[in-house]
Amino acid sequence: MQHWLSRSLVGLLLLMNLVWSLTASANETPADVRIIVDISGSMKQTDPDNLRVPATNLLIELIPDDSQAGIWTFGRFVNMLTPLAQVDDAWRQQARADAQKINSVGLRTNLVEALDKARWQLAPDSGYQQSIILLTDGRIDMASGANAEQVNQAERQRLSNEVLPAYAAANARIHTLALSDAADKDMLRQIALETGGLYQEAINADELLVAFLRAFDRAVPTEQVPMVDNTFTIDDSVTEFTALIFKRSSDKPVQLLSPSGEVLNVSNSAENSQVRWHEELNYDLITVTAPAAGDWQADADIDPENRVQVLTDLRLQVNGLPETIFAGYPVDLDMALTNQGETITEPALLRLTDVSIKVTAPDGRIGSKLLSDPESLPPDGVYRESLSRLAQPGTYQLEVTASGPTFQRRQQLTATLMEPLRIRSREDHQQQQASVSVEPLVASIDTGLSRIIARVISPDGSSVIQSMEFDTAQQSWRLQLMPAEGPGRYEVELNVRGVTASGTTFKTRPEPLSFDFPLQDPNAPVTAKPDVTEPAVSEPEIEPAPATSTATVNAQPELAPATPAKAPAAKPQSQPEPVEPAVDSEPELVEPVDEAIEDEGGIAWWVYLLLAVGNASVLGGAAWWWLRHRRQQDTEALTQTDAHESHLPPDLEAPELSDDELGGSFDSFDGLDEEEIQPQPEAPAGMGSDTDITPDSLDDEFSIDPDDNAAPDLEDDWGEFDVDDELGSEPDDTQKPD
Repeated sequence: MQHWLSRSLVGLLLLMNLVWSLTASANETPADVRIIVDISGSMKQTDPDNLRVPATNLLIELIPDDSQAGIWTFGRFVNMLTPLAQVDDAWRQQARADAQKINSVGLRTNLVEALDKARWQLAPDSGYQQSIILLTDGRIDMASGANAEQVNQAERQRLSNEVLPAYAAANARIHTLALSDAADKDMLRQIALETGGLYQEAINADELLVAFLRAFDRAVPTEQVPMVDNTFTIDDSVTEFTALIFKRSSDKPVQLLSPSGEVLNVSNSAENSQVRWHEELNYDLITVTAPAAGDWQADADIDPENRVQVLTDLRLQVNGLPETIFAGYPVDLDMALTNQGETITEPALLRLTDVSIKVTAPDGRIGSKLLSDPESLPPDGVYRESLSRLAQPGTYQLEVTASGPTFQRRQQLTATLMEPLRIRSREDHQQQQASVSVEPLVASIDTGLSRIIARVISPDGSSVIQSMEFDTAQQSWRLQLMPAEGPGRYEVELNVRGVTASGTTFKTRPEPLSFDFPLQDPNAPVTAKPDVTEPAVSEPEIEPAPATSTATVNAQPELAPATPAKAPAAKPQSQPEPVEPAVDSEPELVEPVDEAIEDEGGIAWWVYLLLAVGNASVLGGAAWWWLRHRRQQDTEALTQTDAHESHLPPDLEAPELSDDELGGSFDSFDGLDEEEIQPQPEAPAGMGSDTDITPDSLDDEFSIDPDDNAAPDLEDDWGEFDVDDELGSEPDDTQKPD
């Protein structure tokens, strides 16, 4: 009965929300999407099947009505393939016909001119969310011959000094896609970084569709419902859904089964005014208006990229994930269910809704976490989570799901952890010093405004903070490290504030570097270590003594330094017999030592000394234990006395931990290494190197950070640039261990 009432209440709330939201939300900004496609001759090798055509058609179909869109192609010349216009059925029909003209006949790669022409009518007050999706497999190539490099360099300068600043000023984001390793990845990273776009790499043309899809999700965030084993649920608030079904085997036709059992396919869809079916060689895109509520089934290949996006007033909003993220700095996410842009705060609905998050790392590891708790609802309806342990460079996939009794919603977003800088380390084994250099990977980084602060932690735990100087000759920031505090392990932590030519600022904290002093050359020849149990053998080989009785006796203390007591020289009657000329013979060198440590009675005098020391230790230990035990009793008595004097109840004298205290986060021990439960592999000297996250996730593969977790060391203000912006190269702060 209680479950039925809960479902009825939720249904009533949804019905009220649906009644309140009969029109589109006024505060939703429409999208302006511009697609720029490379048609240079190299595409014959990187995209031999011309998969750029179905990839472009996919975006054409997915761009919602009332958006603005256009398509450009570029080789030697730039062509506006489909003019920028309002998206409707007529525009889609024209765009699909134009997409068939995409080819690979261009002689050059006029990328800068393509970006320059595609920014027509872009403006910060255009009323659109402006995004550009750029695909290329090459680099700027405008000329050949002796002056080719000069011409290409001039184009790169125009890109940095004119084109990208214009996009940044218009608040237009460029999402770049590098197809093949021949593409100028550093330039494409720069374009994305300067404009706040998403950078992706596709190894081959087969990855084009998925990459285009992820770029589209950042350009036009769309509402989705989860699809599990090709089954998805449509609720009463959905006015339209679009199902994208990938085909891995082209001979298997795709079909949709409605909740009533009706079969929809490409053949009968032409007669159904509620269905629009677009079929390609490797995917089908089906749009159904006024769909029946219930469970739908796709009779097709199961693919993780299959998806269903919906038009609805009940939405899952995710904020806080930028297209580009950096190592060491947290990503603070806000997630909420909204209706007409208003956050839903009704406890009855939130209590029955499960909100979860899943993160897929670049290496394929997956971590998930349940964010909702019926006993602890967010008063403002906003679920918050901070991802502060992302360090591996590459593409991260974020999926947020909200599942209620009568509805399901999903958001999928992509972000790239970028490496704008490269860290190199070098060890000088002869001079016993190490050096760290940081080189810009993005040409537009302003080396005058950018700053790097280093913290060097010594073996004793003390640390010195200094600003790294930029070496114009080496074109890198440099730091020299010497063992000022003696031998041991020294760690170097870096905090970077980078500024690009257009004024874009980014911050990153790469993985620390470590150096063990004295530095050991791994290529040095290995020498045999002396036997520490018999150090007397090596001494005669270095400086052999004359083979006389007197020399042998006088040499005994030097030949046997490990002997507890010096050999007594005042007893000639116990003096050993002369040693034979073979001074380096091991038996004759050891035997006199054994005789020298014995007296005439056969027992060495130091044996008595050891016995006396041992007895004193036993007696002292017993006395220490008795005093400690007595002190504990006195302390307990004093505690009980204080408790009675303060009139505390008896049950508070020995308090027990509550469930909340027992369930606390390990990350509350800031500054300690409690979170390092498992040993981490040694990271390479690179920006944002791969690091295993503390295992605290639901699947034990990849960890979503625990509650109230801060990024490592972010609570320390040693690297906050606003504290002291005039740090010099000399150490300006020294920290001692607690």
